[in-house]
Amino acid sequence: MTRRNLLPAIGLVAIALVTAVVVVVASSVGGGGEAASPALRPIVEPGTVPPATSRLPKQGIAAEGSLVPGITLFGDTIVAQVDVILDRARVDPGSVRVGTQFLPWEVVGQPTRVRSDAGQTTYLRTRYRLRCTGSPCAPANQSSELDFDPARVSYAAPSAAPGDRGAVRVRWPRLLVYSRFAAVNLGGTAGGENPWRADFLSFPAASYRIAPGVLVPTLVVLALLLGVAGVVLAWVAIPRRHKEPEPEPEPEPEPVIVLTPLEQALELLEDAERADGTEERRRALELVAEVLDLEHPELARAARTLAWSEDDPEVEQTSGLAVRVRGTIDTNGNGRAH
Repeated sequence: MTRRNLLPAIGLVAIALVTAVVVVVASSVGGGGEAASPALRPIVEPGTVPPATSRLPKQGIAAEGSLVPGITLFGDTIVAQVDVILDRARVDPGSVRVGTQFLPWEVVGQPTRVRSDAGQTTYLRTRYRLRCTGSPCAPANQSSELDFDPARVSYAAPSAAPGDRGAVRVRWPRLLVYSRFAAVNLGGTAGGENPWRADFLSFPAASYRIAPGVLVPTLVVLALLLGVAGVVLAWVAIPRRHKEPEPEPEPEPEPVIVLTPLEQALELLEDAERADGTEERRRALELVAEVLDLEHPELARAARTLAWSEDDPEVEQTSGLAVRVRGTIDTNGNGRAH
């Protein structure tokens, strides 16, 4: 494939790759990455605008439980709260019920419930004040961990039949209770500060500015585009090899004219440059006489007379004879006998 045919093919490949990138990005808009449900991150306070209902789960309700603080000293009071966000088009806010128990911890006072509406979204927060001063809650060592049973948030659709209810399980983060005696011996915690410890269960899930499902294909396609661009640049930069022109054919040698014996004899008779050519001229005259004996006996007799004369035949005599022979035997003057 020549360069002229290859470059359009590379251009078509690049267009296809760019189109693939656009399709991947367009199909993944709104993906948002691997973060947790946006309906629960972050938990909104009453009076603020809750997240859009389009970001709620399919059932139209989401719930999350939290403990404040998550690390406490024995005998302190903590607050357990259940945050619920729902779409009123799919869930009746008045039907929402929270069922939970915190044994061996006791609920102090009546639970409080707060409701906030914004558009089609309703936010509900139910709070429980908890305290445990009995021996079951006392840490056996320096500290103890406690996992409460999951809460159950039940609900019904606005047009649901009686008894037709759904439910959402809400897991509580792990509670860490420190012994007050151990806290005093730790130093630096006697002022009421709890020892530091990371609560991994309360960390929000990872979120991304660009979803990995979009970023990875985009980077792959861009890498391919850069690779194609590098190939194109290298192809253009490589010096082209031009075919060397074929050498011109050597001219054909001029044909060599082969003289007949008669022609050679006539040229010898006309050659005045030979200083001592008597014997050669006599042989040439004899040859002319032999060739002309049958068809031109007169010329043959004249040639033989000069060949056998007592005096040496001179060039003036022999050349005259050669001229007569040429005019007689060849009208074209090329000295060839016919």
